[in-house]
Amino acid sequence: MTLEHLLDRFDGVERSLVVVNRTDPDPVLNMLVDTFGDGGVTVTDGRTVEETADATTNATAESMDSTAESTDATRAGGGAASSKVTRGGGVTASEFTEVRTAGDGSGTTSDLVIDAEALRRNEAVSFDGDSLTDVENLALLVEGDEVIAGSTLGELGDAVLFVNSDLYITGSRSIADLELPSVISGLDDALFTLRGYPESNRQKLLLITISRFIERTAWIAGDGTLRSSFQRLSRLDDEVGTREVYERVADGGVETHLYGVPDDVPSGIDATVHGGYTPDYTDSWFVVYRPPDGPRPVGPEAGADIKRGLEGGVALLAVESEPRVWRGLWSFEPDRVRAIHRYIEQNL
Repeated sequence: MTLEHLLDRFDGVERSLVVVNRTDPDPVLNMLVDTFGDGGVTVTDGRTVEETADATTNATAESMDSTAESTDATRAGGGAASSKVTRGGGVTASEFTEVRTAGDGSGTTSDLVIDAEALRRNEAVSFDGDSLTDVENLALLVEGDEVIAGSTLGELGDAVLFVNSDLYITGSRSIADLELPSVISGLDDALFTLRGYPESNRQKLLLITISRFIERTAWIAGDGTLRSSFQRLSRLDDEVGTREVYERVADGGVETHLYGVPDDVPSGIDATVHGGYTPDYTDSWFVVYRPPDGPRPVGPEAGADIKRGLEGGVALLAVESEPRVWRGLWSFEPDRVRAIHRYIEQNL
């Protein structure tokens, strides 16, 4: 049994990221695809309800046609697979979309058109941004036929699209400043495959961002247990911002455990250090926060993601399945948080 075997036991949910971006679509689509990796999340192009002109020459991508067909099936009484996670109150695609056709005969095309303003007013969907004008550059997270989150591209840009890992590694962005856009927080329990440098300049940033979110949860809690891996323990001292984070977490009263190859064991930090050379040490990336009373179910209706993590626990687990390719997921689900925490506690 290894952490990779444990990961293989977890089923993931399938979600789509629909981008409504009228100003500069191609670069943003490409950036999102490069950020969110392969599988798990499909990035497609959508259009707002106001965009009715030139529908024939501006047909949506083939993958969007598949989504439109799924929407038609739902309206006709069909259903889509849903997540094990119960998300109170999203809205179905049929409530904010319509399928429009243009042309005739062999030239007919179908577009899934999004009434983004109506969606923005729906309080059931977690949504970033205060202005209705933000819908011009919008990303919607869709699971089956249900919209579960929306973020403006500005919010995504501040978090992952228009930054690099140095922002976190050097400590330029404080742990207190990190907020997850709704679209990213909605990716819990979605399996991902992310590529490191040089294959991708961006994809590992998603892992770093989620890791910082979990570390921030532990720091705010001021108790409980945090277990984190670094592949090489020397990395903790190499990355100034990372060491500062763990000093603050440990000094704040959290039982802190650090894992990795003991090439340079860190000193001067109030944490328990675990060194080893097995694949669990060399090829894993995990950050697990366990509250004092253990993981427990806390639904999205409980409020912000930080509150869910504080009360119920949260975990990230990824394994390097081949050089510079990471496969994994992150979750608030108590059975998963408990299983990951228990394995690490008992085996590393």
